[in-house]
Amino acid sequence: MQQDPDIEALRRDAERGIPAAEYNLGVWNLTAPGEAADYRAALRLFESAGSKDFAPALSALGYMHLRGQGVPIDAGRAAELFRQAAALDFPEASYRLGELLATGCGVHRDLQAARAAFRDAARHGHTIAMSQLAYCLSHGIGGDGDPVEAAQLYVRAAIEGEPRAQCRVAAGYETGDMFPADPERALVWYLRAGNYGDARGACQRLIGALDPDQVRRAGDAAAAPAVDPGEVGKAEPGRPPDVQVLCWSPRIFLFNNFLSGEECHHLINLARPFLRAAMVLNRRTGEKVHDQARTSRNARLINPIRDVLVDHVESRLAQCSLLPRENGEPITILRYGPGDEYKPHSDYYDPRHPGSSTGLALGGQRIATFLAYLNSVEAGGATTFPRIGLSVAPRPGTGLLFFNCEPDGTPDKLTLHAGEPVETGKKWLLSRWIRTGVYPLTGG
Repeated sequence: MQQDPDIEALRRDAERGIPAAEYNLGVWNLTAPGEAADYRAALRLFESAGSKDFAPALSALGYMHLRGQGVPIDAGRAAELFRQAAALDFPEASYRLGELLATGCGVHRDLQAARAAFRDAARHGHTIAMSQLAYCLSHGIGGDGDPVEAAQLYVRAAIEGEPRAQCRVAAGYETGDMFPADPERALVWYLRAGNYGDARGACQRLIGALDPDQVRRAGDAAAAPAVDPGEVGKAEPGRPPDVQVLCWSPRIFLFNNFLSGEECHHLINLARPFLRAAMVLNRRTGEKVHDQARTSRNARLINPIRDVLVDHVESRLAQCSLLPRENGEPITILRYGPGDEYKPHSDYYDPRHPGSSTGLALGGQRIATFLAYLNSVEAGGATTFPRIGLSVAPRPGTGLLFFNCEPDGTPDKLTLHAGEPVETGKKWLLSRWIRTGVYPLTGG
């Protein structure tokens, strides 16, 4: 079969040692569909181009080490390669290095250095880094907060087409925290964000509240090139969560405004490519199995998926639960479609069942569960506690903490709970189980 002439030309230039050709041919080998992908060839080509200080190749090598593509996963080596490429003013490498520094993946966790790396990438026009830097500035991560600069960065990234920033600008118009409240303009920016997070759900919510002329104008504006909205206010992180006691026996607490709209959209978007059918622990054998009692899909946000936003949410989860951060399992994002549910179950490991020993070996008992709702559900999807007659409706940004065990460690049977079937729409949910001891898979 005759080869694509462009690929043949790349091969000839690569054989002559031209680094740009080596890099582009490496990308072609790395991204070819199915069995045509050749990680070894890509690795060899990137290494050759990288030896000539070709920054994109060094960054690509770092990504291969980070993802284990053709080589064992080695986040430390990835960080070294990103650092080399960043020193050559390659913004993608600066951004990647910032994420590793923020999460402690392969390197010592250093939020100040992470913020500096995001700033370096943003200075070169990297729009994702702009959003991460804006998030750091609005939450005071890695240094003092600057909500004015944060707002300016969100707007700049949104104009340049970054969906997360577009959702943040939309929320700024919807809530009035960055601009004068204007639901029509909010719809414009949510429409521009497309499939990011739950932007489509936000569009449906606003369309239901606007008249047809407003919806038409918003659609026309969204299809036109984005323009600078002018003076902006501040991108504040939002007020601290309002804590409400729902029950003392068992201990159940509600945290209103635990997550911002930006965090909800970002967590959904981060998890979406990694969703898999949810599993449960077989009480008899200790094996993870599929079960019709749990019909959702989920994704665990582990390294290198975690980023600075996930890291910050993990810190707040620990603060609200008053339990050590290192005792938490990785955040899990769940998606329930129409008809999906999680039938009544307990989150603790019942020591009477032989299969529980497998779960208990990983950091001990699950003494607490923290849930956070990420979107509005059209109908259904409540979290219910049938033994105490409690039902909690899903509201975006709301957190729900309950302790699965008594203070003395005895499993609390009253914590039996269920995720009611979703009747209409989808339900996105954050879940984190917290152990009595350090959970071994949450580190770098």
